[in-house]
Amino acid sequence: MGSVDVEHADAIVRITLNRPPLNILDAATLEALNRALDAANVPDVRVVVLRSSLERGFSAGVDIRDHVPDTLNAMLEAVRENAGLLLTLDPLTIAAVHGITLGGGAEVALLCDVVVAASSTTIGLPEIGLGAFPPVAAACFPELCGIRRTVDLILGATIDATAAQQAGLISHVVAPDAVDATVDALARRLAGLSGVALRSAKRAWRAGRTEMALDRLDAAMAIYVESVGRSADAAEGIAAFLEKREPAWRHH
Repeated sequence: MGSVDVEHADAIVRITLNRPPLNILDAATLEALNRALDAANVPDVRVVVLRSSLERGFSAGVDIRDHVPDTLNAMLEAVRENAGLLLTLDPLTIAAVHGITLGGGAEVALLCDVVVAASSTTIGLPEIGLGAFPPVAAACFPELCGIRRTVDLILGATIDATAAQQAGLISHVVAPDAVDATVDALARRLAGLSGVALRSAKRAWRAGRTEMALDRLDAAMAIYVESVGRSADAAEGIAAFLEKREPAWRHH
C-alpha cells in the first residue's frame, strides 16, 4: 500500500489517497497522484474516481513543510501539474469526499467533473491564516461558485456539504455510509455509456473554459511566486503553525 493506490477495471480507474492520518499532500504524494492521473488518460478509461481510504476525511491539504523556500518550486510545479491534469483529462472524473476536505485537498476534489460528498464533509481553504493564499481556488473556483463565495472561502470561511452543494461546488450530498455505493453505482453507469459520447460531451462543456482556466491558474501561480512564496509573512505563518502559536505579521 502506497500513499496513492490505483485500481483499473471495467473502464474505471479508482485512485485512492492512503496517507494516514489526514492524507497530507506532500511532494511525493502529489507526484504519485499526478502519475496515476496521467496514466489514466487513455482511451480504454471512461471514468476516474478519486477517493480517500481514511475515516477522518478526504485530505487536509498540501504539506505546510513543502511551502518553505527549498521545496517551494517543486511543490508549486506539482500543484500546477495536478490542476492542469484535472482540467484537461479526457475521462470523466468523480471525487468522493467526506470529512476534512481542506486547502489543496479541496482544490483537487472540486476540480473533478462530479463531486459526491458525505453530509459530514467540511470544506475550507485555511491558507490565508498561514500568510498565503490558494492559487488554484483563486483561479478556478469563481466559475464554480461565484466570486462572492470564492472570496469568503479564500478569506477563511468553512462550509458544510449542503452549503457547498447550494454554492455549486458539490454535485450530490449523501449519508456518510452511502458515499462508496453511490459513487460506485454512478461510475459503473457512466462507464457503460458510449466513450465517444462521454469524451465529446466533456470537450463541449469545457470548450474555451479550460484554456481560460489554465491562463488564470498561471497568473495566480505567478502572483504567488512573486509576492507570497518567499515573503517574511509566509515564513512566519509556517513557523507559527509548526510551533502552534499565533503569527506575528509584518506591518507593510
